[in-house]
Amino acid sequence: MPFRSGALSVRRFVVDGELPETFFRTATMAVRRYAYKPIDAERGERESFGWVNPRDVLAEKFEWEDLVDGNLVLLGVRRDRKAFNKVLYKARRDRLFADVRRERAIERLSRQNRLAIEEELTVRMLSEVTPTISFTELVWDLNTGDVFVGATSKALCERLAELFASTFDLTLVPRFPSMMGYEFMAQQGLEENFHAATAAVAGQGEGA
Repeated sequence: MPFRSGALSVRRFVVDGELPETFFRTATMAVRRYAYKPIDAERGERESFGWVNPRDVLAEKFEWEDLVDGNLVLLGVRRDRKAFNKVLYKARRDRLFADVRRERAIERLSRQNRLAIEEELTVRMLSEVTPTISFTELVWDLNTGDVFVGATSKALCERLAELFASTFDLTLVPRFPSMMGYEFMAQQGLEENFHAATAAVAGQGEGA
């Protein structure tokens, strides 16, 4: 669900490190380098994963300025995946093997022939499949370094963090609620009160 749609579940991260002096001069090039590209079925590709402009997800090219609103950066990631039924693939492959053996009047195919047939069939079946498409958005506060990811899947968030690091050469560190709560207590000088309260609760549990 897009951030502009209202309330949604997110995971929170913070950027580890400072923005380099050249960041804003190279940001457009960096994002374009890792931008979404359509799956090339002719090359046997099954997935594409990359940046898009969340305000115009069909735009083939976009500038860094298109993603920025004041100190906030709105980034989008598109993921396309293609998959075909393995049972159907095996059935079609075996039929092709049989057809070629019959046409060539041979009993067995060489390994090279089998691999060539399998590769051709894979490309053909991938071209027949409509990809499954998903979008995820990120909001990056350039002032605080906070990054909010519109996803809760651990695997997806880890992959988004890898894409972020590859693109900007910056690391995303998870900001768990417990860590944020402890940092707030430290800022307010409430650690002693917290530990005292925790000890009191633990003592009540032991006495029960």
